[in-house]
Amino acid sequence: MTRPLIVAFVLVLNACSSAGPLVISRPSDLPHLVWPAAPEVSRIEFVTAFSTPTDLGIEKSFFRKVIDLFTGSEEQHLTRPYSVAVYDKKIAITDPDAAKVHIYQLDSQSYTNIDSVGNYPLESPIGTAIDSDRLFIADSILSKVFILNDSHEIVEILDNFSRPTSLAINPDLRHLYIADTLAHQILVYDYDGNFIYKIGQRGDDTREFNYPSHLAFSNNRLIVNDTMNFRIQIFDVNGLDMHTFGKQGDASGFLTQSKGLTADSEGHIYVADALANRIQIFNQNGDFLLEFGKTGDDPGEFRMPSGMTIWDDKIFVADSYNQRIQVFQYLKVDE
Repeated sequence: MTRPLIVAFVLVLNACSSAGPLVISRPSDLPHLVWPAAPEVSRIEFVTAFSTPTDLGIEKSFFRKVIDLFTGSEEQHLTRPYSVAVYDKKIAITDPDAAKVHIYQLDSQSYTNIDSVGNYPLESPIGTAIDSDRLFIADSILSKVFILNDSHEIVEILDNFSRPTSLAINPDLRHLYIADTLAHQILVYDYDGNFIYKIGQRGDDTREFNYPSHLAFSNNRLIVNDTMNFRIQIFDVNGLDMHTFGKQGDASGFLTQSKGLTADSEGHIYVADALANRIQIFNQNGDFLLEFGKTGDDPGEFRMPSGMTIWDDKIFVADSYNQRIQVFQYLKVDE
């Protein structure tokens, strides 16, 4: 199947403040897709997809074009996007096959990428998180987590991990959560790199993990994809167990090789089912609600969806082997 042309975002930015909502409109030549289909009430809507800065309406500066004439054009296309983070108008995407992190700044319509931090060329940047004054990057081969300020300068470098993968943040407490997958534990630091506490060891009891792969933080809850235990564990801000759900299986509501997860403003939990190429949605108790997506490369279809995040109830999905980020909207139902 020929891959569809990915057209640019139509961005309507708040004219008074960069802290306004991120408004993304669906281009008119893309299909209108919703889940579930009529006559049921729609809860998820496809918005758009992007693979390059140009798809976001970000053009190269004159200075960048001049440099490209002499050094060759810099590759800006997503190769294998694995995780995505959004804060305000800033989007960060890890691309382990390209060994870089792509940074899109929508308010200033600028693009840059990070391929090294200090003396460390990135080898497998696989996890990222953003807050107002911090950018976090986990490199699974270097076994390091880099804490950068908003100018992308080094604040701290954390190491001594077995294999750091996913990152999540609690912006109120300024806590950073790190999934150390091969160590079967979650480690918690502050934004300056000071260790606070850890959760877990290998096992299948409460507060134990079997290759935890992805994290999310929402509504004062840390959500952990306990991947090879085929379950989701949820903890409070102190690392105390709150709830666990999930069973192994191929049917709707069951977990196979799940990856990224996130939560919307009403607390619904989204889980990327990578092998089934779908996104499943559960309520806070772990009851299955809805799924969307199938195998393919058209809008609303996936090939190995991995990391996810939600900002302003816009769902960003790293559609890894389609080399793109797909964006959906959670549609609230008026009471």
